[in-house]
Amino acid sequence: MPGAPFSKFSLHVYETFFIILQIVCNTSYASNDFSTLLNPNNNVENDTRPIVSFDIIGQSLSYPAGGEFGKGTIDLGGLEVYEALYFKKIWETHSGGPKGLGVSFYEPTSIPVGFNVIGHYCKPNSMAMLTSVLTAKDTTHDPSHGALKSPIDYTLIWTSKGLNVSQRQDGYIWLPVPPDGYKAIGHIVTTSPEKPSLDKVRCVRSDFTDLTKVDRWIWGHKMQSGLSMVDLHTTKPKTRALSVPTGMFLARNGSNTHELVCLKMVKTDPYSAMPNSLQIRTMINAYAPWVYFHPDEQYFPSSVLWFFEHGAELHQRDQPPRLVINDGDNLPNNGTADDAFLDLPQDQPSKERLQKGFLADAVAYIHVKPALGGTCTDLAIWLYYPFNGGERFQLGPHTINLGKIGEHVSDWEHITLRVENFHGTLHGVYLSQHAKGNWFTPSEFELMNGTRPVVYASLHGHAHYSTPTSFIHTPENLDSSVIRMLYDEFQMMNDSRKSSFVKKDSVVGFGVRDDTAKSKNLMDIASTYNVVCVDYMKLGIEPWLDYTGRWGPKITYDIIKDVTDLANTLPDNVKEVIIKVLQQLPPKLHGEEGPQGPKMKESWTGDEPV
Repeated sequence: MPGAPFSKFSLHVYETFFIILQIVCNTSYASNDFSTLLNPNNNVENDTRPIVSFDIIGQSLSYPAGGEFGKGTIDLGGLEVYEALYFKKIWETHSGGPKGLGVSFYEPTSIPVGFNVIGHYCKPNSMAMLTSVLTAKDTTHDPSHGALKSPIDYTLIWTSKGLNVSQRQDGYIWLPVPPDGYKAIGHIVTTSPEKPSLDKVRCVRSDFTDLTKVDRWIWGHKMQSGLSMVDLHTTKPKTRALSVPTGMFLARNGSNTHELVCLKMVKTDPYSAMPNSLQIRTMINAYAPWVYFHPDEQYFPSSVLWFFEHGAELHQRDQPPRLVINDGDNLPNNGTADDAFLDLPQDQPSKERLQKGFLADAVAYIHVKPALGGTCTDLAIWLYYPFNGGERFQLGPHTINLGKIGEHVSDWEHITLRVENFHGTLHGVYLSQHAKGNWFTPSEFELMNGTRPVVYASLHGHAHYSTPTSFIHTPENLDSSVIRMLYDEFQMMNDSRKSSFVKKDSVVGFGVRDDTAKSKNLMDIASTYNVVCVDYMKLGIEPWLDYTGRWGPKITYDIIKDVTDLANTLPDNVKEVIIKVLQQLPPKLHGEEGPQGPKMKESWTGDEPV
């Protein structure tokens, strides 16, 4: 009846409802069966700081059930880890660091019962979150020598007290002092000069840890006297296979050279959290990119088999050229890069046909591999081009066509999607760019259907970018004074209008130029792919994947003559310097050199080069 008190049954129902509501509100990510209650003691009492998520959860996906993938936690073999989804800001400064915008420090919050903070997180205010931040739970059931222990003390690494760092309150960075046999994973940050509680963080038993090295600079402060100095960096594992990054930062002052460690997968089956075949397919359909080609592109991708079937020739020492059989059955697979090469047919019509590629028949070849100690899945998406066109070079406001410089038979380019195995969401996208590349967050892309990145392949060179514009790659060994002189010279020429060589352009720079733009030519990776290798599954390997030779001939140019010929078309007052600049072209542009195939690249088993 109205106004009647709750019965024990109805009270139990309401309590259950609110517990379920709390779980749902804090686990609205990819479908999983992780249902551990959130830790109510993780937050400081009466803490009114707002909770932030950095948009790292992403759009929810519904994966097919099976295995330990997408369960919310990953067992490292006695130490279970959980990727923190929510954070509370501890302290911030609005000066220094990348773009001079300062840095902010965060504490993981709303983590499941039994899990512990192993360090705090920080990021430049100019950048989005670029990493996972882990918390940990001891599952060894060893009361005396478990996987986690509280520190025995703290060392103050740095404080902003009394410094002009654009702050509302003082900040303090502490290093936990671990017990014997344990290692500190991360720092603790406070706004109080008092040492943090020993229960604030946990140290990790040494056999669950691995070595790290300094990576990207985050922020720093140094007074003229050299006092109060601090530098903050991200770290990355020294080895790749079973090391697990934690997302912590390293803080060092001038006199302290301590190191922090990461975690390590020690489980007998290190890849138990990797996705199965159906989950891989779901992942590809959800996150596979769309690749746009430039409107002026002449050399498109094709399938490998199309290249073979339309006259590709195999050249080996002391043997006449011969056609490639089937899917590469006669390709050598136990030699060196220079023992064999593939080439276009000799007759001109067939040669020109193969050079153009065949976009309608193009296939994306996908290599699925564990990353970050089995806590992530990398989908390396390889595209094959029968021909790479000549490069262009930006000289101030003018673009020079380098002719045959940069041309070579065959071009392998790739895009890598990094999906975390906790919830199955996309964390990063690697774009290959001229033997190196860069990692991007999903938020840095235009997304089709909310999850699929739009990628742009550059004109002729097929390097990958996240935006449709022009990019200049200045030679690394080009002196800055030379660049400054060139800028000044071209500016003077432009102001005085002495030369018709100078014309207005939205791009000004000195280096190899890549142009990207949308066109009607695009490739939907999700509709035309072939999973050619899954590292942790038995899968038949395509014969051409094991080919050890080059996919094109190796030809050396007279680079001095070519550069001089180009420079002779330019104004006399910059000719000498331009020759010097053009001689700094990357070694790969000094001739034609067909690449090796994907499986022969270092990134097949190692890290992506950046």
